[in-house]
Amino acid sequence: MKSIQIISEDIYGCDFFKEVAHRINREVRVFCNSAQAWSPKRGRIFAASNADLVIVCIDADARDPEEVEREQLKIIKRSARSEQDVEKRLKIVVFSYEAEEWIIASMKLKISGDKPSEVLRGKMGYEKKRPSKICSTS
Repeated sequence: MKSIQIISEDIYGCDFFKEVAHRINREVRVFCNSAQAWSPKRGRIFAASNADLVIVCIDADARDPEEVEREQLKIIKRSARSEQDVEKRLKIVVFSYEAEEWIIASMKLKISGDKPSEVLRGKMGYEKKRPSKICSTS
């Protein structure tokens, strides 16, 4: 069975990404750890993981997404077993503002300058602590 390790910015992100991964493929084992965006802990989680794929999810909070990705790659490489391990198993997902952009896009909602989580809170009573409320709707 394939396995995925997700590194999220917070525990609420773990719940959300695990739900999304299981909706895509119920046969995959999903592990998730949270670590602050710029913490060296992210690199240690990558190095300790035996998962087939490690996905680092990070909010750019309006910063340049390419710059954010380069900085995350540096953090991971400092602790990685080898350059080849990073190339083989690591994927970095950078959201322009925050992960809730996925939900907004899938629901075809307009953002108009607001943070995606604020749009969802206003329209649907969304709470980061309860992402399954949004994930479970079809």
